[in-house]
Amino acid sequence: MTTAGWIQAIVLFLAVLALTKPIGTYMARVFEGERTWLSPVFVPVERLLYKLGGVGEDEEMPWYAYLFAVLAFSFVSFVWLYALLRTQQWLPLNPQHFPAMAPDAAFNTAVSFMTNTNWQFYAGESTMSYFSQMAGLAWHNFVSAAAGIALAIALIRGIARTTVKTLGNFWVDLTRACLYILLPISIVGCLILVWQGVPQNFHAYETVKSIEGFSQAITGGPMGSQEVIKELGTNGGGFVNANSAAPNENPTPFSDWFEMLLILIIGAGLTYTYGKMVKDTRQGWALFTAMSILFFGALIVVYWAEAAGNPLI
Repeated sequence: MTTAGWIQAIVLFLAVLALTKPIGTYMARVFEGERTWLSPVFVPVERLLYKLGGVGEDEEMPWYAYLFAVLAFSFVSFVWLYALLRTQQWLPLNPQHFPAMAPDAAFNTAVSFMTNTNWQFYAGESTMSYFSQMAGLAWHNFVSAAAGIALAIALIRGIARTTVKTLGNFWVDLTRACLYILLPISIVGCLILVWQGVPQNFHAYETVKSIEGFSQAITGGPMGSQEVIKELGTNGGGFVNANSAAPNENPTPFSDWFEMLLILIIGAGLTYTYGKMVKDTRQGWALFTAMSILFFGALIVVYWAEAAGNPLI
């Protein structure tokens, strides 16, 4: 690593450190049902969703009911994405007129996005319609990340509660993770990335002639909105095949730094959330310290490998 690389890593760490307590405190308030500064905006939406879904906000679940809800939601999510990918040629927002994905490819993609592994063995810019990218992949990036956060909160409750045999309500935790955490950060983050030059449109791809004289298709589409939640939820499956190595997804040094920040802030914040919910923030900082040791340990390994002439990245 160069000196500039070390400076970038240290600045990134300091930004994560500065955000860990406020984000962790905010998430603890959200999942404990306390009022936050976004409550006036989202409480009416939240209650409407519970009413439509027949969910009792104050009805908690034992561990087996919570687990069943997670698995049932994951199965329905899988079916939705598989069906969407198999029928995308008949759905709107497909200016490139891409055909449906093959059955095995659609099955693999749906399973990987359902489990938040997001294995991308396809080229998104030549396979997925805009509708599939938004209503399928970006939607899964939200809900699979929210389900992961909900499970982390359920685990924290299981550790913190010594007499109560319930872990909360999965549907409430899932809704709050999406509304109060992932959605607001994604909206602000999308505006930042669009400011940096990431496309956010519904135009067909632009065909241009290069300096050398050959034609090249420039990928457009609703890229910024998917990019933010991809990083924030630590998902894979970028809008294009090269993911954040592509200049459209990651056009500037600042966008590169910002996307790395998005990858880390939820995980870092959850360490402090843990401390708040078990009523001992020292335990949360201990978890954060362990995470920080892993972060800098990985950087040292990269540095040693480069010094030995065997670069890892």
